[in-house]
Amino acid sequence: MAAHTLGCSAEGGAPAAPAALSDEQRAAALLDPGALLPPRAETVALADAVAIASSRAGAGAQAASLAELAGDLRVRLFRLDQAATDAREAMELYGAAATAFRASAEPGHVERACQAERRRALLAGELAHDAAVAYRELYLVSRRYAALAPPAPPGGAPPALSPCLGAIAVSLAQAAAYRPSGEALRALEQEGHRVEGVALALAPGAAPGASAAPASDAPVQVTTADASGDLVVAPPASAAPSGPVKVTAIERHGSDKGARVVIALSAPTTFDVGTLPADETAGKDARIFVDIAGATSRGIAREIEVGGALRRVRVGVQPKGTRVVLDLAANLYRRIFYLPEPFRIVVDVSTRPPVRDDEGKPGGAREVRRVAIDPGHGGNDTGAVGPTGLKEKDVTLDVAHRVAPLLARELKIETLLTRDSDVYVPLELRTARANAFHADLFVSIHCNASDNGRARGVQTFSLAAPHDPEGTSAALAARENAARAARGGQGVDPGDPDARREVAAILSNLNVGDMAARSRHFAELLQRASLASLSPRYPDTKDQGVKGAGFFVLAGADMPAALFETAFISNPEDEARLATADFRQKMADAIVNAIRAYREGK
Repeated sequence: MAAHTLGCSAEGGAPAAPAALSDEQRAAALLDPGALLPPRAETVALADAVAIASSRAGAGAQAASLAELAGDLRVRLFRLDQAATDAREAMELYGAAATAFRASAEPGHVERACQAERRRALLAGELAHDAAVAYRELYLVSRRYAALAPPAPPGGAPPALSPCLGAIAVSLAQAAAYRPSGEALRALEQEGHRVEGVALALAPGAAPGASAAPASDAPVQVTTADASGDLVVAPPASAAPSGPVKVTAIERHGSDKGARVVIALSAPTTFDVGTLPADETAGKDARIFVDIAGATSRGIAREIEVGGALRRVRVGVQPKGTRVVLDLAANLYRRIFYLPEPFRIVVDVSTRPPVRDDEGKPGGAREVRRVAIDPGHGGNDTGAVGPTGLKEKDVTLDVAHRVAPLLARELKIETLLTRDSDVYVPLELRTARANAFHADLFVSIHCNASDNGRARGVQTFSLAAPHDPEGTSAALAARENAARAARGGQGVDPGDPDARREVAAILSNLNVGDMAARSRHFAELLQRASLASLSPRYPDTKDQGVKGAGFFVLAGADMPAALFETAFISNPEDEARLATADFRQKMADAIVNAIRAYREGK
């Protein structure tokens, strides 16, 4: 019968089973306006699966396309449900897609990056219910991509606007009534100058050593473009000191595998970096030196013995400032950057290259032998405090103490705790200890907090420039970063968007190779594991998602790193849960399960 032979082979075999659609194909099909969406939980899971596939794909065009697809699916959900979480996730995904497209050398990808950022800007205005927000975001996108547009030929007419820039120009004209004026307009234009400068400095093909143009407006200067070599992130020339600057302290942490030196200064200044190879005939070690403009060093030891990969630190007077020299036991990989308020210069050296292939095992499994667990805060830095007095520092240390034996017993993984008791450890030293340990993963454990005490749920971060520099992710990072600085009476003002943007520009340049994608992927696994661990016992747990932000504690980590916000200690219900052994154990289980999943190649 025909009904029986439909789909059979020529030999009359059984009907062929339809090929299963991939997550990418299913997501693309659901973007058809006529397609019926499955239940919300299933659609969110599909969008998350595509986003994770984007993280695994690295930093190329495929990763960008997948992030864009996941963002489009989240937008379709937002159109139906008007859930702000969907819009925020879509904005993060569009930002990630734009970054990956810009990094690609393939023709037409700058245009696709522009289109992704245009959608993000429009969505930001829609989410805020404020056309002024859309105007501001679109204006900054136009400045960024106008700077990347091909220049006009000598004596020729300027080229026509790209489709993306043309569409933005139309949108800006339509929203002209929401254009700021006076001081607000001047501030926006100044921010546009900075955006242009960063775009030019980070554009593919930018010459090593080239600074942003105009240099005086760029937040930072990236003085190398070679991800496999030395990396230097320095202030622009405009940051040259107008008054006296003093070296106030030199902190160091060394091991046989690497070292970190932190040079604290009384005020911002500029610096130059140089290297010298070892000279065996003259009996001289390999050296790296930092010349700090206008700085004095009275009261600082002239020579500081360290040991291991870093033999010693020497301090000397130069005609125009102070020179700090690091005598190295071998030619090591080097990374130098600065952190603001209080201003300090960080020098990392390591036997481990910044870009490496850790994905070499068959079946996608990853080598994870050592893990660094960082219990946030400690000592007189209590962190956030709940309504009944529960301290963040106590919760994070207890969770860390639960994680370490599980990793050793169940996964045979060696674990380092950046602090093992109620002591204060500077943020820079925490990462230094993880690097010196040659950890394969780094997890910083924290408790979230909100001003009004109503927010709840779990949230995970990786190191990245936030796409909402005035928003909650940037404010949270600023608050955590201020913990270290507060001991010196300073700190990045959580309400200062310029300071946040500077921090974001510094830290986003420290992610070399595909480290940002690996960190984002690990953060996704950690977020999903926490929800899976909590949901059976605490079904009302709110998913606050995975975000990118500029946390100092993640700065310079040379392994995939994530910051895990276990719950909102400022919320009475979440605080009550954080006070229980059951909730803390489930948080520890989530961390172990995420590490297991990452090692298994998931």
